[in-house]
Amino acid sequence: MPNNPFDSFHDIVAEAKAEREQLDRLLTFSTPRERLLVAAIGVLLAALAGWLVVGSVPRVIALQGALVEPGDFQSGSTRSLQAVVWIEPDVATHLYAGLPVKVLVPVSGGRRKALDGTVAAAPVAGAGAEFAPPLPVSALPIDVSLNDDLDFASLTGRECRIVFEVGRQPPAALFGMGRS
Repeated sequence: MPNNPFDSFHDIVAEAKAEREQLDRLLTFSTPRERLLVAAIGVLLAALAGWLVVGSVPRVIALQGALVEPGDFQSGSTRSLQAVVWIEPDVATHLYAGLPVKVLVPVSGGRRKALDGTVAAAPVAGAGAEFAPPLPVSALPIDVSLNDDLDFASLTGRECRIVFEVGRQPPAALFGMGRS
């Protein structure tokens, strides 16, 4: 009896130690349902690890801007739209003609309409830098070629969000492992 007040403390500890479960043995799974759960977790972890190594996610740059006017570029069924975007000088070097772009324009009801296209003319980083000190963020014009049959004149003066897809990267780069 462990609560006997006449036993010595050392005898009580020794008896309790002998009664404890042995936690250093492997965990056993006795039912098929437990085995299936452990196997499913293992497969899920292996799939996640594989995706982190060989998968890819799009790398995007999203900029705030305003639609200024229909652009000068017209080719067949595509027309361009000119926007002024707020951009850092080092980000402007990643933008080039032909880059896939999505222009998100607010419409009625608080929703945004997504217009797909490509960059027709990239902004020139450092334009006017010889006349003014370098700024951390500057407004640069950019021409976006769109395939949509929208009336571009009705979009003039609207604020927009422009999302550029500048490439793909492995998912591990999102966690800072192997930046690209």
